[in-house]
Parts: sequence; structure tokens; C-alpha cells
Amino acid sequence: MSDLIIAAYDSPPAAFVAGESLAALQQDAGVEPEDIVVVTRSGAGRISLNQSIDLGSGKPLGGGRWGALIGMLFLDGRKATGTGRGLAEQLHAAGLDAGFLKTVSQSLDKGGAAVGLHVRLLGVERVRARLKELKGNPKILHARLNAQTEEALHDLQAQIPQTVSNQPDGIV
Repeated sequence: MSDLIIAAYDSPPAAFVAGESLAALQQDAGVEPEDIVVVTRSGAGRISLNQSIDLGSGKPLGGGRWGALIGMLFLDGRKATGTGRGLAEQLHAAGLDAGFLKTVSQSLDKGGAAVGLHVRLLGVERVRARLKELKGNPKILHARLNAQTEEALHDLQAQIPQTVSNQPDGIV
């Protein structure tokens, strides 16, 4: 079992500080690095992903696919319809709650940013506590992933082209 945590901020600088703080928390805890992504929405509405990268290899931490998947949560704010079409429907079919998907997609105002993290080893409470210590008063969203949901999300991740997931600053 694992968790997805999203912290939405009014401005990119606060989200980038949070991302750096979460990376430091991982390092201090001595756990395997997990993909941290900062998602920004420009004033024109364009979504950009800024993933944490391993400076030694230049590749995204956590393989990059979790960051790409987290970024996709912000793309489709439509309500799941049961038709099996669209990104929101696929994420819902994978096991993510429709309410969580809608809240995440609507949490990022133009000019805002969010930091997202797939949490396995670090622990949700440690991540929440660190986010609450920081300035910016984020809206923190959380989804618990059971084994079936995690497997279905891995299947969706496998559909993300490797060239997208290996981009340090993938623009969606």
C-alpha cells in the first residue's frame, strides 16, 4: 500500500520550496528517493511538470513515471461518466476516487502550483507534518492506494512514453 499526496499552493515559489523540503526529508530519513513533482499552471492555463532529478544520472527520481502520472491528475477536470473514455475515467477505473480526481484537477488556479509525491517508505504523517511547517498554507489532498489500485496505476504508467517520463521538465 502507498499514498499520493498533493499540496496545492497559490504560487510556484512556495511549491518549489516544499518540493526541496520533501527531498531533504527523504534524504534525512535515509529512505529510497521517491518521485517528487512540482506542477505549475501558467496564467494562460498551460500545465508544466518539474520533476526531481538525480544529479548523478540526470534521470528523474522514482523513474519519472509517477511524476508524469501525478501531473496527469491536473489535466482532466471532467466528472467520470462511466463511458470508459477520457483521462479522468481511466484514473477512476484504476481505483482513484472520483471526488479526489475532481478536487485535484480543480485545486490548481492559473498562476498556481502544486507539489505531488508518491509515498511508500517515508510515511504520510511525516510528509503532512513537513508540509504544515512550511509557509504557503497549502491545500493538502491525499489518496490511499491499495494493492489493486497501485497495480492498475502501474499499468497506466506503462502507457506513458519513456521520452515523456525521462524529461526533467516535461511540459504537458
